[in-house]
Amino acid sequence: DTAAKNQDPEQTKVDLPAGLTLAFVEASSPKYYSFNTTTEALVDLNNLAATSGDSSVQKLAISDTSTIGSFFHWPDFRMVNDAEALDSKYLLMKPGYVAGATIDSTQFVQLVHFHDADLAAHSADEFANPTAGSSKEAGLARLNSHVTFQKELEAEVAEALPEGQTLCKAYVDPYQKFEMEQAETSTTETHDHGDLVHFALTQSGRMYFYKEGTGGLESIQGFVSLDDVSTIDNCAKATIVRTSEDGVLVFVPDTQKLYLVDSHGGDYHQHSTWTVSSFLPTGFHADMMAAIGEGAAHDHE
Repeated sequence: DTAAKNQDPEQTKVDLPAGLTLAFVEASSPKYYSFNTTTEALVDLNNLAATSGDSSVQKLAISDTSTIGSFFHWPDFRMVNDAEALDSKYLLMKPGYVAGATIDSTQFVQLVHFHDADLAAHSADEFANPTAGSSKEAGLARLNSHVTFQKELEAEVAEALPEGQTLCKAYVDPYQKFEMEQAETSTTETHDHGDLVHFALTQSGRMYFYKEGTGGLESIQGFVSLDDVSTIDNCAKATIVRTSEDGVLVFVPDTQKLYLVDSHGGDYHQHSTWTVSSFLPTGFHADMMAAIGEGAAHDHE
């Protein structure tokens, strides 16, 4: 299952889970690349920004290493014309941002998402002093609603962890979460959140799995230990993203590895690992990773 094309010159296909655009930053350079897991196209985003005539693509450029903090993922769900719409986004936060704090234009550098087929960005100053009732004001409100949710999720998951384990990242599938919320608004009955898996990555490199029970979160199986992880130095730069309804992709900067953790209808397990050097330029050190996309096609109910 492990993709390691550097070990086998005949193997060129990386075979990461399809449906994602991954973005990696080397903070000291600052080098900035995207990798499409479906087409396996590698793009130098700073070079793309420098050569594009589109101002929104130009804003992808990262040039000041002092402004590079961490990535914040934002699955921007909303209803548009009575239909579910998702604009998957990420923000490059400044080093001083404290997780869980309200986000305004002073705390991030760029907001990245797709403009049609092109990866593009908005600079933070576009969101400074938004006009009352404007789309930017509404967008910041949705963003901070997600910030609040993530903060509450991490507090709930941290409390459920066994003694001796410290939470690094918490995650739930944004598609399932959104659909449960829509079901709650369309019926007088309380929707069952019991099937929503809560993933917990600890500083020791373990992954725990919980579901809502009558008395709070309940463990659904034993933990999974990620290969070669003894401790995660900076949890703000670790990442958990959706690959399908059955699993997640985890990036740990300390090991320079991606881990596919999924269930396939059984217990969650480490299915595959990839070293980022197998698809990123030689000598590149990935300090952090962002992801846009839903992974395997979601079954929209």
